[in-house]
Amino acid sequence: MRYELTDIRVFMAIADARNLSIGAMNMHMTAPSASYRLKNLENALGVSLFDRTARGMVLTSAGESVYRYGEAMLSSADQLRTEMTRYNAGVTGHIKVFANSSTLSPLPVPLSRFLASHPTINIELEEHLSEESVRAVHDGLADIGLVASVVHLRGLEAIEYGHDELVFVTPRGHPLTTAERVTVDMALEHELVSVGKRSSNFLYLQQIANKLNKNMNVRVHLPDFDAALHCVQEGVGISLVPLSVARRSAKRRLVDIVHLSDHWAKRDQLIVMRSFSALPKYTQDFVQMLAAAESGRAG
Repeated sequence: MRYELTDIRVFMAIADARNLSIGAMNMHMTAPSASYRLKNLENALGVSLFDRTARGMVLTSAGESVYRYGEAMLSSADQLRTEMTRYNAGVTGHIKVFANSSTLSPLPVPLSRFLASHPTINIELEEHLSEESVRAVHDGLADIGLVASVVHLRGLEAIEYGHDELVFVTPRGHPLTTAERVTVDMALEHELVSVGKRSSNFLYLQQIANKLNKNMNVRVHLPDFDAALHCVQEGVGISLVPLSVARRSAKRRLVDIVHLSDHWAKRDQLIVMRSFSALPKYTQDFVQMLAAAESGRAG
């Protein structure tokens, strides 16, 4: 079985265009050259990849399978090229981190210290829901995840990173502040201020609202927690934020903090990985620095 990545690229271009000539043009080659590449791939795999129909070239079942694998192959090839570019630029390591919004709050200090002490290591940081972060680490799409302990870990190793509580911040004197016991169900009856629609904070609250069959009246989505807290202070609505964020404004007596009785509101923050011992040394150093930073805060 002999074929090249270029054969895969040509095959996928034809599949996307549903036409050999257009696919060839998109690959900047002649139609005969593209046809040769396609035949080479089909001969190497021993299957027919297309049905020729009046609607154009349609993938066979085998072709659909090859297309899916082709996407993964080309993605891996692109990642390899990017990784080698980093090495050529003097970068010797790369750490991909997925994290939810709450775990991001204490991250800047240890992150900046690590990068300053490891000048040839780069970190790629993306915000995701905890479930998505666990899945990404499990599937090898991220090196480590910073997640809440309320999610199923899929057999991943975990190290405690911190403690977290989600609370609602309200304008001073809001009706929720006088209630003996507040649930998220009660809070969702009020107008909301939220961070971005794609933030893990909003997506998590949206999941909870959907489970409760509740509609959310979000008056505005803002770029960060500080902007959301300012709107809360002005009486626009209430906002779900990490307790550490809420305390900053509460100390200045600008907002009130309402604790939730829901079990999910309090949780541990975890660093998850497939295997600590299998991580590169520099990634192990980063994990240990995060854990040590939490120990320092706890002390």
